[in-house]
Amino acid sequence: MQPRTQEQTDISLASAALELVWPTRCCGCERAGKVLCDSCAAALNYTNQEHSCPRCGAPFGSLVCTECYTREGKTTHIFSLATCTVSLDELAGRIIVLYKDNNERRLASVLAVLILEALPIPWLSWTDLITWIPVDRKVLRQRGFDHMKPIATELARLTGIPAKGLLRKKSRKDQRRLGRQERLDNLKESFSISEESGLQTVSLPPHVLLIDDVLTTGATLDAAALKLKESGVQEVRVASFARTW
Repeated sequence: MQPRTQEQTDISLASAALELVWPTRCCGCERAGKVLCDSCAAALNYTNQEHSCPRCGAPFGSLVCTECYTREGKTTHIFSLATCTVSLDELAGRIIVLYKDNNERRLASVLAVLILEALPIPWLSWTDLITWIPVDRKVLRQRGFDHMKPIATELARLTGIPAKGLLRKKSRKDQRRLGRQERLDNLKESFSISEESGLQTVSLPPHVLLIDDVLTTGATLDAAALKLKESGVQEVRVASFARTW
C-alpha cells in the first residue's frame, strides 16, 4: 500500500473537521452518519422484480400489465425492456430532489448501487455501453451538473461496462404536467447524438443500457431510444431508480 500524500492527508483532515461542524445527515430522516441511512434505505418501496412488468417496469405487471394494456389499447415502447428499483413515493421523491436540486452529489453513488441491484444479471453481459438521459443547457446552467452522468460513471466503475454520453437534449416544455401523448409530441426531435460523444462518424454499439432517475410514461426514454436506434443501435433497454404508476 502506497503511503498517503500530504494532499490526501490534508483532504482527510478537512473532511473530518467539516464532519464535526456540519455532519453528514440522512436525506430521509436527517440522522447523522450517512447520506442515506440503513433504516431509510430499507424503507424504500422496492419493486419485486419477479412480479414487475419486464416491458415497462411497472411493479405488478408480470402477467397482465395495466400500464401496457389500457382501455385505449396496448402501449408500445421503442425500448425493448425496462427495470426500476422502487416505486416513486415521498421518500424516493425526497432523495431525487435533494440530489438533483439541492446539490447532494454524494447520492450519485447510492443511486448507482440501487439501480444496479435491480438490473437482471443477464443484462450485464448483454450491455455494450451505458448512457443516460441528459439535461438541456438551461437546466445544466441552473443545476450546475448533468445529474445522471455521475450515476452512469459509477455504474461503469461497478460493472466494468463503459459509459458515454451519447445524447444531447434540446429545451422543451416541462414534462411533469403533460399526458403521454402530449409528452410524445413535446419530445419529438428533442434528442440528437452529442457532438462530444465523438460517434457521429463511427458505428454505435448494438446494445445500449439507457438510464434515468424516474420512469413515468416512458415518453422521454422512448424519444431517446428512437434517436439511438435511428443512429444505429440495435436494441435499447432502460433502467431507472423510481417508477410512477
